[in-house]
Amino acid sequence: MSDNREGVGRGLSLTTVRWLLAPRRQWRTRRLRAAHGPTLSDEAAWCLIALADDAANLPYVRRRTRPVPSVPPGVMVDVWTQLDPAEQQRRRAWLTRHRRTPLHLLGVPEELIELAGLHVTEWALPPDVPSISLVVQQRPWPKRTD
Repeated sequence: MSDNREGVGRGLSLTTVRWLLAPRRQWRTRRLRAAHGPTLSDEAAWCLIALADDAANLPYVRRRTRPVPSVPPGVMVDVWTQLDPAEQQRRRAWLTRHRRTPLHLLGVPEELIELAGLHVTEWALPPDVPSISLVVQQRPWPKRTD
């Protein structure tokens, strides 16, 4: 018998394979990318969702990430004044509705993101919004276990 993995590698894209094997995780990845914006790559979003599901996915996520020599892994914050007005308005609307950034809502601690070797750009907040909403300054609320 031939190995089916060869056919999957040639005939289907990684995104298609992910949709077939883990549709819920792929759907959550798409939602995170749409909410966060263009600075979050598809691969980084998928890895963040995997880490949010279970921290035990860390070894797999580490194998998926590719180190960038000039950029250390972790969470970097973009600059609010460098955003175009449409993006500023989109982020203000999101923050008004959810009160936290999409990355902070996901609840993946910064230390775990850094351990995974991911390079993630977090939102800079508007000047009138308290900075405690940033993932780098506030840890996510503990999940209820009862």
